[in-house]
Amino acid sequence: MKKYLLILNPGSGSIKFAVFELPKFLIKGQTRPGQKVLDGAISLVGNKSVLVYRNKKINYQTGYNIKDWWSYLYELLKDFDIKFVGFRLVHGGGEFFETTLVSSAFLKNIKKYNHLAPLHNPVTLELMDLVKDSWPKVKMAVSFDTAWYHKLPAVAYLYSLPISYYQKYNIRKYGFHGLSHEAAADYAAKVLNRNIDKLKLITCHIGSGASISWFMDGQVKDTSMGFSPNEGLTMSTRCGDLPPSVIFYLAKQLKLSLADISEIIDKKSGLLGLAGLADLRDVLLASGYKVSGYKNNFKFSKEQRQAAKLALDIYIYDISRYIASYLGMSKKIDAIVFTGPAAANNTIRGMILRGLQKPSGTKVILAPEGELINIANKTIKCLSK
Repeated sequence: MKKYLLILNPGSGSIKFAVFELPKFLIKGQTRPGQKVLDGAISLVGNKSVLVYRNKKINYQTGYNIKDWWSYLYELLKDFDIKFVGFRLVHGGGEFFETTLVSSAFLKNIKKYNHLAPLHNPVTLELMDLVKDSWPKVKMAVSFDTAWYHKLPAVAYLYSLPISYYQKYNIRKYGFHGLSHEAAADYAAKVLNRNIDKLKLITCHIGSGASISWFMDGQVKDTSMGFSPNEGLTMSTRCGDLPPSVIFYLAKQLKLSLADISEIIDKKSGLLGLAGLADLRDVLLASGYKVSGYKNNFKFSKEQRQAAKLALDIYIYDISRYIASYLGMSKKIDAIVFTGPAAANNTIRGMILRGLQKPSGTKVILAPEGELINIANKTIKCLSK
């Protein structure tokens, strides 16, 4: 009977998944799974859940709830003999740089980073518990978004705070979406037929969360996200870069608690805060653009359309200014590489590129979303030891 590897990638508004065949005889340290037999995603569309796989779409009346989402996925996956499960975890702090076996000791230790990625880490840990309840004997491994950045140079990762805060409390830039940026860089190397250690790239992950990374000569030089995933670009519900004085103002003048402020900047800001729309596709529609394969039933007022256009301009401006800053610091860039669900939209890429002075000889590459196969490779390598 065939055995299978399941990969689960929980995001801030979705769970992407893929099922791969396991080779009949696993070789120690093997790094490639077998054929992919199923993939898809469950996500929130409006206030309803939608499961998409094999050109099928199933609508559920429930909203965003990990227990419900796992129950829907389990019904789809229960007939597969799952032996290994690999997860994406956003924040591994300053101690997890390699794909790691999920154990009780690991689960106890990793919880201390939940507050640094409140939209992601707690959800993934809850999903791990649900999977273990469904398949008690399954072996699980976790790959970290922060691992790709653990060799950032000090000039990029240190904040200009008293150095003791870094030394005692590890307050530093960590970087995120590393699994996606790593896969995009690998894809660019294949397209350009070059050794990745010789390439100079700017990789752009654009989805509900978004980040830009600068990669040069085998090392990540800088990235837009920092201490937490709420830094850098304007995102679906996250504000991105924000002056610290705004936090003080909200606390003092509006009498908001830190928990209230955290809720605002993580879940009520970004596109949602600016336009009342968290889904970039809705923002595009409200701004007068067509979105292939997507419709909604919203009727936008004149004020909503104006707000959406401004939100879209800010969203694009943020992406363009980060890319431009990395272009300015590098004497040469071989390619700007786009990946992620929003990056696949021609309108979005075109708007970003129109705001840039792209150096002669710089290629523009659209990489397929590579997080799942990247996690699959790392999971096989970890669990076949």
